[in-house]
Amino acid sequence: MREEWITNLSHDLRTPLSSIKGYGEVLAEPDEAMPAEEREKYAGIIVGKADYMGALLDDLKITYQLKNELLPLKKQEGNIVELIRSVVIELLNNPRYEERDIEFETTAEYIPFLFDSVWLQRAFMNIIYNAIVHNPPGTKVRVSVRGNGEQITVEIEDDGKGIEEQELANVFERYYRGTNTEGQHEGSGLGMAIARQIITAHQGEITVKSEIGAGTKVVIVF
Repeated sequence: MREEWITNLSHDLRTPLSSIKGYGEVLAEPDEAMPAEEREKYAGIIVGKADYMGALLDDLKITYQLKNELLPLKKQEGNIVELIRSVVIELLNNPRYEERDIEFETTAEYIPFLFDSVWLQRAFMNIIYNAIVHNPPGTKVRVSVRGNGEQITVEIEDDGKGIEEQELANVFERYYRGTNTEGQHEGSGLGMAIARQIITAHQGEITVKSEIGAGTKVVIVF
């Protein structure tokens, strides 16, 4: 695990580190003629790349801990409906997404489940967040929860752009964004991989169905 961690770490940090070094060298030059706005821009890029590296390190650590069952999950019985509703509310309270159309529905207000609230919340946040950022602003996202005492089913469905059939198999792979995603989206590229690992750690299964121009549906079954 240590060898794999070091190999991937070296690869993943090389690109942002090169940017930090390049812009740092420009700022280090004794050029008094450089406009203040340009200097601030370069400094901002360095800070942004440093933040990205920090997030990447955190996500990489989580993927390997989950993969090797080294992440202790503190499972307690709770209400999975309330957990997923809180994720939707948190996203809608974000000024960047407050105008997005996210619908939440459930067959019951209380559906008991044994889970780690911190990590399961992160898994659903990653999935619903993907449905928002990889689709245009007018996309409708529907989140539904239903349970019958033996099985819990959660669906996150959107009427957005959809995913090419040949790309569906790679949705949960590290860094995979496909050809139909937004070019301006930034992230570690590990969100969906982490989501699947967390759901699997809760004895759940996750599948994705999609059609170009018709949208995407993610189904999680516990």
